[in-house]
Amino acid sequence: MSDFIVSSWDFSSGTAQQHDLKPVHIKKGNWFHCQRDGEGGREWLAQNQIPEAIIDSLLADDTRPRFEQFSDDCFLIILRSINMNEGSDPDDMMSLRILWFNGAMISTRKVPSKAVSTLIEKLETGEGPKDLPSLLMGMFSGVNEIISDFLDPVEDTIDELDDESTITPQELNQLYSRLLRLRRYLKPQGYAFDDLINARLPVLKQQKNHVKNCLDTISRINESIEFYIDQINLYQASLNQKQSEVMNRNTYLFSVVAGIFLPAGFFTGLLGVNIGGMPGINNPLAFTAFCIALLVVIALEVLLLKRMRFI
Repeated sequence: MSDFIVSSWDFSSGTAQQHDLKPVHIKKGNWFHCQRDGEGGREWLAQNQIPEAIIDSLLADDTRPRFEQFSDDCFLIILRSINMNEGSDPDDMMSLRILWFNGAMISTRKVPSKAVSTLIEKLETGEGPKDLPSLLMGMFSGVNEIISDFLDPVEDTIDELDDESTITPQELNQLYSRLLRLRRYLKPQGYAFDDLINARLPVLKQQKNHVKNCLDTISRINESIEFYIDQINLYQASLNQKQSEVMNRNTYLFSVVAGIFLPAGFFTGLLGVNIGGMPGINNPLAFTAFCIALLVVIALEVLLLKRMRFI
């Protein structure tokens, strides 16, 4: 089998039969799962009369989720899923491109997709889908299930956001950035499913309810992501408000204290000048009287501030 073909199956007989030899021609009822950057893939697609523009979409390095219909029996849907491969960053969402072409189906990947790998494992044990439309629905459901499972611990973290939360600001910012990245790709993914439903494709007539369920699932996921983002914003706003209140209270207290001791500082500074004529220089009780006078001034200031409701 060619380097660019990861797995190939024939569903034309009503059961899934794996190809033993390299498939040369794309035939109705066949599914080809291909490595997007594999050698010879573009040439093989071109040999099977697939238009150049569609080939570019199948093999492009970076694309956003979308649905494109070329005819009743030819359409392209591009999805994004969580990268669950070992050592990979989940934020680096992987792309799964699926082309329905004259009764055959071609999917391309750059890194392995858990949704597709699970389907292949089921096919190898004889428990997988029996036709191409069911296989396509299995891919849709698998992608949504992976995203839902990924968001489960996120929901637990959001539920724990309160005054006693142990999550650090760095962890919260990382979670916030991750949710923004998910929203960037999953929002147009909902539009892709919606466009697929509105296309009313004859080949997916029996799967209409399944596609609607997939749309409902991705809509719920998007609503959950929006809710999580709003909760984080609310939590951060609450933290900022509390910090501002503490800073304002401390600043106010320092201002009151400084105001109370301002006259005392003035008098001590005035009596500290080193010039002649200062009163009480020769009186041994002058310092005591001065301290008592300062205390009386401070007491009068405190009473005045209380009367004016500054403290």
